[in-house]
Amino acid sequence: MVNKSGSTGKAYLILIIGIIFLAFSAPWVKQSNFDPATSVILRCSIGALALLPFAIREAKKLGPLNKTGVILSLVAGLFLGIDFTAWNYSIYYVGSGIASILLNLQIIILPALAFLIDKERVPRSFFIIAPIMILGIVLSGGIIGGGGETGGPTTIHGMPIALLGTLEGSLSGICYGVYLYTSRKATKVNKGQFIQPMLLASISQLIAPAFVMLFLSHRGFDVTHGVMVNGVLPMNPETTLGDPITGMNWFWMIVLGVAGQAMAWTFVQYGSVRLNSTIVAGLLLLSPISTVAIISVVLFGEIPNFIQVIGIIIVLAAVAYQNGLLNKLRGVKSTGEP
Repeated sequence: MVNKSGSTGKAYLILIIGIIFLAFSAPWVKQSNFDPATSVILRCSIGALALLPFAIREAKKLGPLNKTGVILSLVAGLFLGIDFTAWNYSIYYVGSGIASILLNLQIIILPALAFLIDKERVPRSFFIIAPIMILGIVLSGGIIGGGGETGGPTTIHGMPIALLGTLEGSLSGICYGVYLYTSRKATKVNKGQFIQPMLLASISQLIAPAFVMLFLSHRGFDVTHGVMVNGVLPMNPETTLGDPITGMNWFWMIVLGVAGQAMAWTFVQYGSVRLNSTIVAGLLLLSPISTVAIISVVLFGEIPNFIQVIGIIIVLAAVAYQNGLLNKLRGVKSTGEP
């Protein structure tokens, strides 16, 4: 049932703006060219600062989150931090477009968690969609037949870059599904409060990249050198520093933190609870489609090969079916409704 509070037109506008920002998030990560873990630290910190005055205003108007809402928001942010960190690596390894496609693995994680934890029933089609989705992930990641021509190394840490990037992107999708599951519970506990949960989530997102910087990466917190050299990964990215960070890199990082972090997630959440879920799912699908088919191609020349295109189609079709879009289209045709 659609929430009628507020203006529907306003909800559409805010949702679409949020989706546009989400579509550009992966390209903005690449344009900022910061080390993946450092990028998450900066993105979430900038986003939190941007949200802070609005969160204070929301707390005064609607009251602060209750204890359960605080805990759920922090847990959701923890998994979103893992998601962002893994996703950033995937963006550099397989490209911003493919990384955006791999993120859609969450469509089988969210219902699986609801089934295992909340005992919610899942349709039989889920057990067919899940393996199909995994096949699409494998194909779109470039594990079979190699990835499209993006330049740079073919192996990292002794592993094929397509395999490593697909694994990172899949981990991102899994953690994104956990985030969606946890944040959904937080929304049910604190109805009408969107900014405070996002602020708390942005703060706890800092844990995962901090762990990576301290124990898994040799780069640490690096704001002096990027990852890519002249727009591509160096042949030995494990040890080779990228181009020096410039003012333009900082500009794209600020855009990522404000628009890609603070505004995108809050706007999508605002629109999602006020509009029909099927319509929201359809509009959200435009984000990865536009990233892989238009934005990444124009900005970075990331052109998937034939096998990857097949995988992308499989993934997007699985997302559309799981979200009920195909059933909605069949219903429209059968009833003759506009």
